[in-house]
Amino acid sequence: MVKKKRKAKPLNEARSRADHGTPEALRQADGVQYETVDGGRLGSVKRAYISRQTPMDRYKARGLVSQRQYDAAHAFFVLYDKTRQAGRVTSNYDMIIVDGGGGGGINEYAFSDYIKLQQALGMDHVSVVRAVVVECESANSWAKRYRLPPRMGIERLRDGLDKLANVIGIS
Repeated sequence: MVKKKRKAKPLNEARSRADHGTPEALRQADGVQYETVDGGRLGSVKRAYISRQTPMDRYKARGLVSQRQYDAAHAFFVLYDKTRQAGRVTSNYDMIIVDGGGGGGINEYAFSDYIKLQQALGMDHVSVVRAVVVECESANSWAKRYRLPPRMGIERLRDGLDKLANVIGIS
């Protein structure tokens, strides 16, 4: 018996002018928005993208965190983003090095503020806030990692974000 070879299908063949992904992906997506690829001309190809990517975006959309808590999480992430290095591939020739202190590309003031903010939050809350806001881990998986009940993750996150909003001064 001779087996027939299957004809290879091209991988990048478009199904239609508006390819929005699989129905399963769209059912699971929480915030689907459509954008045109060709600049909005009539009949241009449209693609879908999910606007709510982070756990904080999903928690806000579901009503699990308030706007105040969401703003506190955003401020925490912005401060963290200022502290991390940009991952330079090339040297920085603009930096003036005096007495060996170059800084290495980190904003030292933002880094010290980030450390002070973590100390003000305390060890109970900083772990879950950093895991959800910075590392994009769900609160449920954070709770499982520390062998806590699954619902405890979102409760600790809310408490931590309330404390963070009080420390930062978000009303």
